[in-house]
Amino acid sequence: MIRERINFLRDELNKYAYNYYVLDNPLISDFEYDSLFKELQSLEEANPELITPDSLTQRVGGVSSSFAEIRHKYRLYSLDNTYSYDELRKWYDRVIKECGKSVDLVCELKIDGLAIALSYKNGIFVQGATRGNGIIGEEITQNLRTIKAIPLKLFEDADVDVRGEIYMPILAFEQLNNMSDKPFANPRNAAAGSLRQLDSSVTAKRDLSMFTYTAIIERANEIPKTHWDSLQYIKKLGFKTNPNIRLAQDIEGAIDFCKEWEVKRSTLDYATDGVVIKVNSFACQRELGFTSRAPKWATAFKFPPEEITTKLINIEIGVGKTGAITPVAILEPVLLAGSTVSRASLHNFDEIKRLDVRIGDRVLIKKAAEIIPKVIKVADTPEHDSLPVYEPPVYCPDCGARLETREGEVNLYCPNEKCPSVVKAKLEYWVSKEGMDIDFIGPSVITQLYNMGLVTSPVDFYRLQEQDFLKLDLVKEKSASNMYNSIQKSKQQPLARFVTALSIRHVGKETADLIVGAFPSLELLMNASVENLANIDGVGDKIALSVHEFFHNVKNIEMINEFKTLGFTFVNTAKVISDELSGNTFVLTGTLQTMTRDEAGAKIKARGGRVSSSVSKKTTYVVAGDSPGSKLDKAQDLGVIILNEDEFLKMIGEK
Repeated sequence: MIRERINFLRDELNKYAYNYYVLDNPLISDFEYDSLFKELQSLEEANPELITPDSLTQRVGGVSSSFAEIRHKYRLYSLDNTYSYDELRKWYDRVIKECGKSVDLVCELKIDGLAIALSYKNGIFVQGATRGNGIIGEEITQNLRTIKAIPLKLFEDADVDVRGEIYMPILAFEQLNNMSDKPFANPRNAAAGSLRQLDSSVTAKRDLSMFTYTAIIERANEIPKTHWDSLQYIKKLGFKTNPNIRLAQDIEGAIDFCKEWEVKRSTLDYATDGVVIKVNSFACQRELGFTSRAPKWATAFKFPPEEITTKLINIEIGVGKTGAITPVAILEPVLLAGSTVSRASLHNFDEIKRLDVRIGDRVLIKKAAEIIPKVIKVADTPEHDSLPVYEPPVYCPDCGARLETREGEVNLYCPNEKCPSVVKAKLEYWVSKEGMDIDFIGPSVITQLYNMGLVTSPVDFYRLQEQDFLKLDLVKEKSASNMYNSIQKSKQQPLARFVTALSIRHVGKETADLIVGAFPSLELLMNASVENLANIDGVGDKIALSVHEFFHNVKNIEMINEFKTLGFTFVNTAKVISDELSGNTFVLTGTLQTMTRDEAGAKIKARGGRVSSSVSKKTTYVVAGDSPGSKLDKAQDLGVIILNEDEFLKMIGEK
């Protein structure tokens, strides 16, 4: 009798949950649902031997120590994509050449979330994993059980593997960020971070959902012959599918769908960055097959980066480590491409003049490479002409020195080397990840050290004692010890880091690597001639002159000698040349699982390869991790070889 009641309650609750979370059509009140749920909980607690994994009471699990790797039964492929309607037409021409004159297409919104794979046996959810590299993912079944849009038991006893996208609704994302000390950048990051919690009860508290977009059916009451029919079937099984889909008779119908949702996407409560277009017929899909990384029978149209207008409240002036004066737009906060934006780049004062930007204007902003917001134009409003024309500053906002221009450059510069902003910016760069990589020393600590007169140049860091840090606000013995030890540890860093951290004009991380590759000791570098420096591939006359002047400046020579006296040694950075990497140019994009991109870049350079920040015809390989950006799209357009993380690890001999 108890068993029958428990089974009845499970079936009823499963039906009600499906109508509530999937169909958005509640059949009973929350009170009635909660009453049935509590009854089931009570019966299971009294009869634990009757608890089964498909019970809705089992959605919240325990704590995992880590996520195990799992090999997908069926590979998850990537998608080729484009921003061009002409490219879509060319893709369709290739399809009909293989499959016939008329090919139906299914158009689905491309959800900006986290791809996952779910496995069901006899209608019961048994395993779930992240996409990973498409072949191996992370087993996160326990966390996926907490997501109410994922059925624990299907309405049929089918054996099926489905693919879906976990997402966080925009309203839930905003509410989560309002309660968080460390807000997520966008809903996708919030969803990914929530799904990878070791404590599944944390995942359960996050408002995650899922759209299912395809299925591999091994055993079922019916086997669909088209993708459209398969979507209808998996919906019958109990999965949530996106309602915004369309069956198009040809590519022009698909393009109409893309154009429609490029405008309407702002009305959705979830983030979408494009449209996925698939050949409807499974027979035609099989005929077309796959490339090494993507199906030939599907492609994605990516929406252009989002743009939005907002009010320019002020123009803030920043002073960098070179003395460069940088204008920054202070904006009324606005949601752009999934994140709240309140600041945007104005580049320089020539750009302000070109755009005729005035404080109080409504301006159009967009994400440059979908990362850095920038002002791209001023909205045409009646108020614009009545606003005062913006005048660039004449004096440094910090030290009051008269600003200067430099030949061949558009920036204004503060010429005062002792300007507090310039000095602090150099100190901040010295401790940064690109510089000497000193942990525990952030901008607030540097400001306090500077204001107390304890640190005014990088050398001063190495004269500090632990008791000096105890003079700072809120710093206790443990923190003081961490800061001191981190500084001491930085005395042994690769020479390229040291050269980068010196803030030599025109020399960043990439250029420092090139210079040190040619002059692998500090003595050789300090004695290098302008001509020899200029002969380094990728350096040139201007950089060579700047480097030569820096190492022949009396004050800088004294500073370097002090570093030597303080015990600086530079670790051996001799290259281990690899025939496969030597002379080849790599671009890194997305998040790697086994290392940071900086670490991957260092491994490439150590083996004789080169790392570039942008994709061009000269690029040999693009290494693509999770969530790759526009660099991957450009690589595909140019036909550059794309490596996943496993392929890259094999190439560098680490797998």
